[in-house]
Amino acid sequence: MSDPNALRVSLASHPDPVLMYEMRDDVPTVTATNDAFDAAIGVDPGEPVSALFELFNTVKSSGGETLTEQFRAGEAVEFLLETADASQYVAHVLTPDKDGGAIVFVDCDVAAPLTDNVDVGQVASVVSHDLRNPLDVAGAHLEAARETGADEHFDAIDAAHDRMEGIIQDVLTLARGEAALSPDHGVSVHETAERAWHTVETESWTLQFGGSLPTVRTDPDRFQRLFENLFRNSIEHGSESGTVRVDTLTDETAGLSVADDGPGIPVSERDAVFRPGYTVNGSGTGLGLAIVHRIVEAHGWTVSIVESKSGGTRIEIRFDAEA
Repeated sequence: MSDPNALRVSLASHPDPVLMYEMRDDVPTVTATNDAFDAAIGVDPGEPVSALFELFNTVKSSGGETLTEQFRAGEAVEFLLETADASQYVAHVLTPDKDGGAIVFVDCDVAAPLTDNVDVGQVASVVSHDLRNPLDVAGAHLEAARETGADEHFDAIDAAHDRMEGIIQDVLTLARGEAALSPDHGVSVHETAERAWHTVETESWTLQFGGSLPTVRTDPDRFQRLFENLFRNSIEHGSESGTVRVDTLTDETAGLSVADDGPGIPVSERDAVFRPGYTVNGSGTGLGLAIVHRIVEAHGWTVSIVESKSGGTRIEIRFDAEA
């Protein structure tokens, strides 16, 4: 049976629309909802979950199976719901098992629907797959915490939730683009990169700075997210240790570069890696550089990939005239 306590916050106080469901006669059935769900969507307890699909014009999900089949399998499904007026919800099935789970609905900006160059099904497939890892980690530590009460398990659960939140924010960045920006003047490249470095599992990697790094007009949160994804991309595709260097561009163009001493990206794949879901070696979500490209594009900047001096990857970002 689905358990409201499985949510990070209580069902009643959750800010997003949420419904709880359980499997009844092999049918996912609504058991409880919060006020946000009742106000925005409105499917009563006792009705099948499929009843909410009838309220939307389009339902897109990952995988070849139907949503009901995925619910029956206890999978961490993610799907998108869209109305005739382009209102959208990205729905995440959390803490699923074969008995039930919770569905959280994230309201996408009506004024900024998903762009045509984002394959929702592909992104949903990648994200639902990547969410399973932190979900499994959180579930295992929750069971251990119930048995032992050790603080380390609660810390691990919190870290897993943070990872899931990061993945969800990445998807929203892909979806909203320029509408997600709140630019400020004078944002420090050096300080933003340092903050981003401390949010990434850097293992034994080191961060270096070169040149006189500028300040730039940018959205501070999105700019930090850009660096986080660049750093994570270098570390995940590199060896156990290495160096990432943030520098100014060597030509006359205003901008910055992030270079590493990893294996590099083949010339033939340098454009493809900016597509959601694409990975060079099959590891990771395939969203990291797609998020970087989306943030850069939303600012009116440009991004390109060249080889670093050590044979690794060098990402070059050129600012617009107002930077």
